[in-house]
Amino acid sequence: MATLRDIRRRITSVTGTQQITSAMKMVSAAKLNRAQQAALAAQPYAMGLRNMVTTISRGLTAEDHPLLGENPEGKTALLLYTSDRGLCGGFNSNLLKFVVRSLTKQGHVDPELIIVGRVGNDYFRRRAYLVTRSVVQLTLTEKQARIREAIDELVQRYITGDVGRVLVAYNRFFNPMRQDPTLMQLLPVVAPEPGAPGTEDAAQDERESLFEPSRVEILSSLLPRYVENQCTLAMLNTEAGEHGARMVAMESATKNAGEMISRLTLQYNRVRQAAITKELIEVINGAQSL
Repeated sequence: MATLRDIRRRITSVTGTQQITSAMKMVSAAKLNRAQQAALAAQPYAMGLRNMVTTISRGLTAEDHPLLGENPEGKTALLLYTSDRGLCGGFNSNLLKFVVRSLTKQGHVDPELIIVGRVGNDYFRRRAYLVTRSVVQLTLTEKQARIREAIDELVQRYITGDVGRVLVAYNRFFNPMRQDPTLMQLLPVVAPEPGAPGTEDAAQDERESLFEPSRVEILSSLLPRYVENQCTLAMLNTEAGEHGARMVAMESATKNAGEMISRLTLQYNRVRQAAITKELIEVINGAQSL
């Protein structure tokens, strides 16, 4: 049975943990506010750009623009976004399991991975995947610069046929309680399926349109910008989702610590009362024996 000293030590330890988790929750809440505003503000432009690209490219083939055609002989490249830190519930683990299942189901054998975030980098390197580039423990501005370099390289390799498909995987942010693992194809550019992420509010425009300059010239400017924008949107969603998931996880941890302190305090009082009762019984028995 635990002694009074042991219980006091546990109460002190859990109280310290509760203070840490409460502080982490408040920090995450402050960061979430900025990250959420950035992610939500970027959604309309990204959705409009995606709908524009898919509308203009409809009916065109690889002969019109190399980023529209498939390269069956090329390898699959995956750009994966995770967080650099843990303590955010199932934010990373759910995404990583989803990515492994999806790659296996779609038959992507030995994909080439470009990973943003320490958690995803450690996970796939331990499993002997081909990780060609890692972007870890950097500021948001530095991440954007490194990702832009990786995207430019992927686009060039796709044009030359070395890469046959480019995918992006991330947690799509809805609110602090919900981040959905998402796997989306960037290249070749195809019209999104009805109900796909980013198409909820999209309405197909069936009106006949005239383009000046030509559709091919417009796409030459739009497609690289589209790929970069989708990757930036994925990064903003990951930032907001990480802070939201960590805030929820730390709130739950703080609540659990409070419940544990209550149970330990009750146990402490019972043990203390039992010790006092034992001492009283010993005093009474000693007095009666005289």
